Amino acid sequence: MRVTLICFVGMLSAAAAGAQQPDIDAVVARATQYVADYEKRFSVLAAQEEYVQEIRWQSVASGGNLSRTNPGGGFNNTDAVQKRQVLRSDYLIVALKGGWMPFRDVFEVNGRYVHESEDRLARLFTRPTSTSFQQASEIMRESTKYNIGSVTRTINIPTLALLFVHPDIVKRFEFRRETPDDVVAERTAWVVAYRESGRPTLIKTTRGRDFPLSGRLWIDPQTGTILKTDLLAADPEVRAQVTVTMREDDDIDMWVPAVMEEYYKDARESRDIFGRATYDLYRRFQVNTEEVRKPPQ
Repeated sequence: MRVTLICFVGMLSAAAAGAQQPDIDAVVARATQYVADYEKRFSVLAAQEEYVQEIRWQSVASGGNLSRTNPGGGFNNTDAVQKRQVLRSDYLIVALKGGWMPFRDVFEVNGRYVHESEDRLARLFTRPTSTSFQQASEIMRESTKYNIGSVTRTINIPTLALLFVHPDIVKRFEFRRETPDDVVAERTAWVVAYRESGRPTLIKTTRGRDFPLSGRLWIDPQTGTILKTDLLAADPEVRAQVTVTMREDDDIDMWVPAVMEEYYKDARESRDIFGRATYDLYRRFQVNTEEVRKPPQ
């Protein structure tokens, strides 16, 4: 009798667990709510970034295989490296209405200071004026000259893929669950593949062509917390892939980017571009002014 009862209870528990299992629409809806709440947590999110960029010969490199088991395509294999650049920057994410905008201020290149780390980006937005975005954009443009390689890139934003489930953007994408589930930061995560179906696309090439996005989100199905993101943009001329692993920062009580790994390939080139950025010293600010929340023209 005891065995029968235990088995019966076990079947009831399994049935209850199955009944509580969310579907893909529910998990994406939780992730959308998570991102909506996320952008309310700060006006300005600041960090320091160490960003290693490498150009490698294609014959020795991984051919751009940024996979879940080998993100960065074997980044530590230095045999193929033709050129290497190490940048240290102040990195800023400014919350807008319906998303956010990143800014990078490079203050050190290969161990040499190009200017002192003065938190000048943070000062622009914690004491904002009508020209804050213009000044920050000029700093950002100045910093892009330190990028190496033939691919002009502006998608090297560690929080970019979070926006794909933003309430204002999520309808532009299609989602499906991949199996098996994965474990990130000791949490079980659904691996949710996404594909951009809306036109015109969110990202375009420098020649104005649509550049549809696809990739994966690693989502805690119970809370909607996004633990990891993977972004792929490719056409016959160029391929880009950006993978970001998040971590929980106890000091600011938020999940924030920990590592961003990148791969870029220009079809006209025999070399590949790799990047790996790490982030620390996070600070967040709440700025009670519309000058920050107002998107630039």
